[in-house]
Amino acid sequence: MKTSHAYPSKLVLMIAIACSFVAGAATTKAGGYESMNSMPLNGNTRLYIWRAADFGTFIYLNVYIDGVKLTTLGRNEAYEAIVRPGKHVLAISTTPCPYGQTKFTYQHCTLRPGETCAFTAIWEYADWAMLEVSDPNHPYYPLR
Repeated sequence: MKTSHAYPSKLVLMIAIACSFVAGAATTKAGGYESMNSMPLNGNTRLYIWRAADFGTFIYLNVYIDGVKLTTLGRNEAYEAIVRPGKHVLAISTTPCPYGQTKFTYQHCTLRPGETCAFTAIWEYADWAMLEVSDPNHPYYPLR
């Protein structure tokens, strides 16, 4: 038989947990940034990588910088990050890989302090994606 005093303690525990979530959300909202656009660069570079609209429904895009996997982009997704300036190698590949072979596309780029570098991933073939510079006239965009 259950005693009646067990239920109020469960209620108090649930209220305490709910309050901690609300307090945590308020702290994050007040002290954090809502978008990377408002973050100060402090001498770093802002990097954007978008998937083209016609990239494919069941094809995913793996994004790497200097050999380190950053993310996998699905449909209607993009990636943005703050990166140290300097020479970097961006690489992308698609998944799942038809024919069991992963093909990487590499883009060597020099990122300048305080600048924004934007790329669009386009779907060249079913197993091969390419990075296209979003503004090729910009003087600081990747060297070819």
